[in-house]
Amino acid sequence: MSTRSRSLFVVALAALLGACSNAVPKSETPSDELPALILPADLVADAGQSRPVGASPDVTPDRGDDRVADNRPADPRPADNRPADPLRAGALVVAAPQPGSYALIIGIEKYRDVPAATGARGDAERFAEMARTTLGVPEENVRLLLDDRASKTDIAKQLRWLQSNVPAGGRIYVYFSGHGAPDPTSGASYIVPYDGDPQYLGESAMKMTEVLGDLEKTKAKDVLAIADSCFSGAGGRSVLAPGTRPLVRVEPVKTTARVVLLSASTGAEISGPSADGKGGLFSKYLIDAIGSGQADINGDGQISLKELEDWIKPRVKREAKRANRDQTPSVQVGKKLGAPADFIVSWGYAK
Repeated sequence: MSTRSRSLFVVALAALLGACSNAVPKSETPSDELPALILPADLVADAGQSRPVGASPDVTPDRGDDRVADNRPADPRPADNRPADPLRAGALVVAAPQPGSYALIIGIEKYRDVPAATGARGDAERFAEMARTTLGVPEENVRLLLDDRASKTDIAKQLRWLQSNVPAGGRIYVYFSGHGAPDPTSGASYIVPYDGDPQYLGESAMKMTEVLGDLEKTKAKDVLAIADSCFSGAGGRSVLAPGTRPLVRVEPVKTTARVVLLSASTGAEISGPSADGKGGLFSKYLIDAIGSGQADINGDGQISLKELEDWIKPRVKREAKRANRDQTPSVQVGKKLGAPADFIVSWGYAK
């Protein structure tokens, strides 16, 4: 075919297509699924076309990957203002407020005379946030003592404050994150305040049984005392005087009638850090359990002491084993408080 003949053919074809563009024949195939018109390559070149007829210049070709489209509507808010996913971000949930509750929270990381208890301050700050948000403790009822503001005198003053202010029928949460120490002679357990010295425990530290006794003297209906420390003298969050043997026989701490004692480990074990080294292993799971409501095992909208223990204990034991140590959280319940299943730690979680 000569060049002149080809040009005449293209012009005629274009006129024919223009005349038919408004008359779409009926078809069982939807119009947007009809195959594109195929023209001989030499005719397309002669007509000055750079793409096959029917192709769109704005369509990005399919790359053949396996991504799945997200059909959820886009959140118009800036990324910084969007609510966090509580399961991914570890966000605290809001449970029922407890207007009659009080919290004394102590976190000592930097000590005056003994090595640091890594992550203890952060543990206490996170617990305080959870106390306000999830446990619903009123802000004016929260006392937070950190580092050099947690001397023996500071802690003693706040225990007296609880005795003077907690009304009859109220509840107290006490949380301690820091070093514990055993008396090498008697095996008695002490919590070590900021200015504590393991060589002079009787003068500078606070015996656990005496702290629990001070809590028993309040008017509270019940007390949940939590200790992320250890008393074995074997390392971790436990300290000994220089020259003493690394492990002493620790006498079990006996709680009082209206106090629950939840400890990070048993007397002969080490209370160690979480895998990321940012805080205590026990505190990590404690805050996850209550703060996100994960310990509500039966889904009834509340967390009992038994559920809390059953959720925390296997996780702490498993992660401690991976670090080649033994750590077993323990619970003691005062004789006036009934069974662990009857002691409700927090409530009001969405079902």
